[in-house]
Amino acid sequence: MATGRGKKIQDEMLQSINNPPEETNVDLSLLDDVPPSLDDLSPLVRTMARAADLRKAEQIVALRVSKITTVTSFIVVCSGNSRPQNQAIAASIQDDVEEEFGKEYAMRGNGVPEGNADSGWILLDYGDVMVHIMTPKSRLFYDIEGQWKEKGGEYMNLDDVLLKDVNVPLKADEVGSNMLGIAEEDDPFWS
Repeated sequence: MATGRGKKIQDEMLQSINNPPEETNVDLSLLDDVPPSLDDLSPLVRTMARAADLRKAEQIVALRVSKITTVTSFIVVCSGNSRPQNQAIAASIQDDVEEEFGKEYAMRGNGVPEGNADSGWILLDYGDVMVHIMTPKSRLFYDIEGQWKEKGGEYMNLDDVLLKDVNVPLKADEVGSNMLGIAEEDDPFWS
């Protein structure tokens, strides 16, 4: 998967998830007791999810993890099926965050993507929100979403920003010019 520095970062992240401190370092009294969709960070998370969705990312999920770690408040995980797609997803998220929230916000965290499309995992660190763009194989292997969910992560409903699947399979008799209500004999392509 990853090599060099990227591998080290992945290993450290997985170690922090798999070996959390015995006692939480989160002061729960400082957190608002609201659902993730009403969290102050939800507009940012929605912007990221929408940007990923517009680049055809798959299985987009957001989990609030602020009650179990101080490292970040939310994680967004999505999958892309090719190197160019994963790069486009990352670039789209970066552009939309900068456009919606300004350059200062876009530079939170380290401001630089970790990993690359060749590694199968791109991490965008915005401090309060970390975005994981992964190939399906990397996502299955590392199971970031499952590990955070098991520790107490709370899913955020993204139905209001994700596009519905418009790729409805066609029936055999709808294929061809009949899809447009044009009889084959009236279609200039067939003449």
